[in-house]
Amino acid sequence: MTSQYQFAPGPLTIPLFVGTVINWALFGVLVVQVCLYFAAFRKDPRHTKFLVAAVFAAEVLQTLGCTHDTLHSFGDGWGDPAALDDVGWAWFSIPVLGSAIASAGQMFFAWRIYIISHRRLIPTIIALVTAFQFGAGIWSGTLVANARKFSLLQYRFFKTPVAWLASTALADSIIVGATVYYLLKLRQPGFNRSTDALLFRIIKVTAATGVVCAVFATLNLALFVKYPGNNYHLAVCIWLTKLYSNSILLILNARASIWHATSTAVASSTGSATDLEFQRSGMATPDVTGTAASLVLSDGGEKIYAV
Repeated sequence: MTSQYQFAPGPLTIPLFVGTVINWALFGVLVVQVCLYFAAFRKDPRHTKFLVAAVFAAEVLQTLGCTHDTLHSFGDGWGDPAALDDVGWAWFSIPVLGSAIASAGQMFFAWRIYIISHRRLIPTIIALVTAFQFGAGIWSGTLVANARKFSLLQYRFFKTPVAWLASTALADSIIVGATVYYLLKLRQPGFNRSTDALLFRIIKVTAATGVVCAVFATLNLALFVKYPGNNYHLAVCIWLTKLYSNSILLILNARASIWHATSTAVASSTGSATDLEFQRSGMATPDVTGTAASLVLSDGGEKIYAV
């Protein structure tokens, strides 16, 4: 019996514990953000509300699935090497739900890039990479379910998980670069201070959320490739989906703070909060109007929801 399970428990259980704790912490942040969103933006389009609700429902399933495996390893399976090495529900809660939630986040950002730029090339590339990572994530879940043991998940046998993690990091990197590039192109020499402040805040929020997703997606890939046969990557992979879902909610909820800060700055200098209107050939037109905490892009007089 001793020779059958020759593995150190630490590399298998410690990352699982750490990842689950961080996962629950970020889930708490997500719950607060969802409540704030539905309280502050009741007039948002239905498709945006549906996206938020769908992502939150998927995160509930993902959190419960990961918690089930943690309780199995540290609860009823405590002291049993076979239980510590058991895949459990991880094949569904991590690669399947993880790729689905990441795809929702990446397509959300791809749509925003299209609204900002009115260019189809970069959003199409992001969509293709996202579709690839979603398919690779589903296939990775199949491979993990068939392996049944974490100790058998090794790089030389599982190229599909590497392709899934690599494509996820690639899509995140493209999103960050494209969003910052197109937002910077919206700037014009004649902008006043409030307009520059508005664009700077949008760029800062977008870059911060995108860079965080890209960095930890890359770290997850590096841990999986560098340390095959253990669970080091689960310390990141378990809660990686929470970065995408929280990024979506952060972008949506940031409209309130962006608009409040901008209108306050304009009011202090002019006595009232004025509209921001400017044109750029081939680009969308930012238009911040009214008292609603929102930012829309208008093109040819038609207002299109963006951020």
